This record gives sequence, structure tokens and C-alpha cells, in this order.
Amino acid sequence: MPDLDFAGLDRAAQAAFKPDFAEVRRRVRRRRRTRTAAVSLTALALVAAAATVGLRTGEPPVSLPGSDVTPTPAFIPSPGPSATASPGPRAGRTAHTGPMLPGDLDHFYLRWYDCHGEDCAMMVAATADRGTTWRTFPLPLPRNARFVVAAAGKQTLVAHYQYGTGTAVPIRQGWLASVDGGERWREVTPGTAARVPAGWRVVNHWLGYRFDEVVAADPVTGDVVLVPQTSGLEMPALAGDVPAGAGIWASGYERQRTTSGGRLVGQGSAVAVSRDGGRTWERHVFAGALTAGEDVALDVATSDGRTVYAVGRVGAALVVHRSADGGRTWRRAAGTVAVGERSVRASVRPDGTLVVQAGVVAGDRPLMFTSRDEGESLSPVRPAPGAAADPVPGAGGYVQQTWPHASGLWSSADGITWSYVSPPDLP
Repeated sequence: MPDLDFAGLDRAAQAAFKPDFAEVRRRVRRRRRTRTAAVSLTALALVAAAATVGLRTGEPPVSLPGSDVTPTPAFIPSPGPSATASPGPRAGRTAHTGPMLPGDLDHFYLRWYDCHGEDCAMMVAATADRGTTWRTFPLPLPRNARFVVAAAGKQTLVAHYQYGTGTAVPIRQGWLASVDGGERWREVTPGTAARVPAGWRVVNHWLGYRFDEVVAADPVTGDVVLVPQTSGLEMPALAGDVPAGAGIWASGYERQRTTSGGRLVGQGSAVAVSRDGGRTWERHVFAGALTAGEDVALDVATSDGRTVYAVGRVGAALVVHRSADGGRTWRRAAGTVAVGERSVRASVRPDGTLVVQAGVVAGDRPLMFTSRDEGESLSPVRPAPGAAADPVPGAGGYVQQTWPHASGLWSSADGITWSYVSPPDLP
């Protein structure tokens, strides 16, 4: 394992940890402003804990082209304004859930909080049979801690936590790991490394919020390393829908500024790639005011690391930039369509088809397009999973999250045919 020194942990952790609740609130506020699903954070985060689990959408189950034949929940959930938490068997008991995570296409995990009023225990739910049965385990953390979880392997999980007020109770943060699907946990001390060790999984995307460093975990032991070299971008986000071996890709901005109202905005949309595990980075800044939405500068999509797409909007027009040499040079493809102010997501199927989705929730009235000629033309298709398809490293197959609008997850062995994994019935 290269260049581990276990130094600077406190500094790295302080710089890295940004509780995901604030990020969820920020995204919700922005989506409201762009006429997306008008629901509160509570409605997004709470699940029904009695008869059914998940946000009640008011939409009937549907079968979609490219999905399994069994009727599944609507592809893009859109909770109604009346969606609320349902009490559990005991008065005042509710379950707050996070995103579902893949260990492989059989093993899935769900972070959740078992709450009595404002008093919450930290929990993880686990399934080894694609959601048919679930078990749930507590984490060895004080009540009301904050934590996020990533799956580093089939049964290997890592969790980053923070608790304390900073006054009466000192703030403490750190890492836990489990190698048995969440049943037992141990404290781990992350090291630093010049690059991601071979075979380790980059988990930034699954943690659900931005770390300054590249964070990687050992799929066997759950050990964690932080790679301190950065992409050089402002407001960066690591791409999740990039297979192992295609490099580490990030999108962000060349620079940032603060508006008169105190809002941080990016300028000069850009992408960056590291082909050596985060040791060195190359970046490219695009001309014009490009964005894939207020929560990401551009969406990067590739299946092999050579043919790469940077997809976004110029005003209301969807635009596709393509690189045939792994991001060293780019040109704008001819295909363009009007998508309004919808946020944009893109992925590349194993057969090379580019899939683009404009609009992230049903309230956006999403549009979907495919291209088989490297973005030169875009053909409209019915919305279905596939435009935010994340490969599952070391396991094969793909998943697409529905968080923060719901806690279920779409899974696929081939990136074309999808089935829905429902969240568990929680007490």
C-alpha cells in the first residue's frame, strides 16, 4: 500500500466533513426555485414506518420500457405537498432514511435514524437478497450523531461520523468500518496516500457530500485513505458514473465568487481527470456559460475513459461536448435540443449509447434522449432509468439512486434492463 503516513488526520477530517443534511437542504431550496418538486426536507427524508415505507407519491406503479415486467414504483418520485412522516408502532416513533447503497447487485445497504421525537439512534439496514429480506443493525455511536455511509465491497462498509456540540460536549469525528454487512463495527484511522491503492474503491460519490480529498476504501478490510491532491477545480464534484479503470473524473469551475447576496457561484465550467489514482490531474475549461444544473457544473459520462462526454446547458439549450482522447481535446457535438431550466444528467451504456436526462424529478416533467452517433443527434425516448447509472466496482452491473426524493434504488446487470429495489419496512 503506497505512501501511507497516517499524519494530519485531524486537519483532513476537519476539512473534509460537511454534514450532508445542509447539502440536501441547499439542493431542495434550489430545486424549488427552478420549479421542481415542491416538498420540504422532512417530506424528502422521512419514510412511513407503519404499513408502508417510502414517500407517498400519489402516483400509481408503472411498467417502463427497459424495466422489469413486474410493476414498480414510478421511475422518478415526486412526493406531493401533503407527504408527511407516519408514526411507527409507538407514539412519536419515526424512521429517517438516507440513500440506498450497493455492495453488489444482491447486497444493498440503507442508512437510517430510529427516532423518538428528536432523539435518534444511528442504524444501518442490510439485505443480501436484493431487498427480499432486510436486517438492521445499530452503529456504536452516541445518539443524535451525524453520519454517512459508503459501501466499499460486497459486505464492507465505511462510515464517517460527527457528534458533539463544541461547547459542553467537544466535537468529535472519525471513521468506522464493517466487514460483515454492518453487524459489527470498528474504529479506523485513515491514512494519507499519494494515490488510490490498486483495487481500492473511491467512495466520495457514495458518501453523498463533497470531500476536498479523494477518499478511498479497501473492499476487504474497510481501511480508508485520503489522497490530498485535488482536481484544482472550485466547487468540485467527483463523477460517480465512471467505471473503474476509466480514471477519476470531476466537474466544477475554474473560479468562484460570492454574490452581493452572499451566495457562492462558480464561473468557467470545467472538467478534470486523474489517470494515476489522484496523484496528478489534467483539466479543461469550456468556453461559455455551461451548467448541468445548480448542483453540478457539468455532468461527465464515459464507459472507457477514452470517449468522454461533458453534458450541460447553455441557457435553455442542451449541449454535448465530446472528447475522443480521454479529455485532452474537446469539440462540441452538433446535437442540441431545448430543455428549459431542467437539470441534466448523462451516462454511457456499455454499447456506447449516450443517455441524457433533463429534469431530475417528476415535477420537472423530465425529458430523455439517446444518441448512437456520439452526440451528433439526440433522439427523444420515454424517461426511464439509465442516465445516472453508476457502475458497481468489482461486482459488475449498475445502480441508479432516487435519493434525496426517495430511498429506493434501481439496479441493472447490463445498464439496459432495470428493476427497482424498495426500501425496507422499518419499525
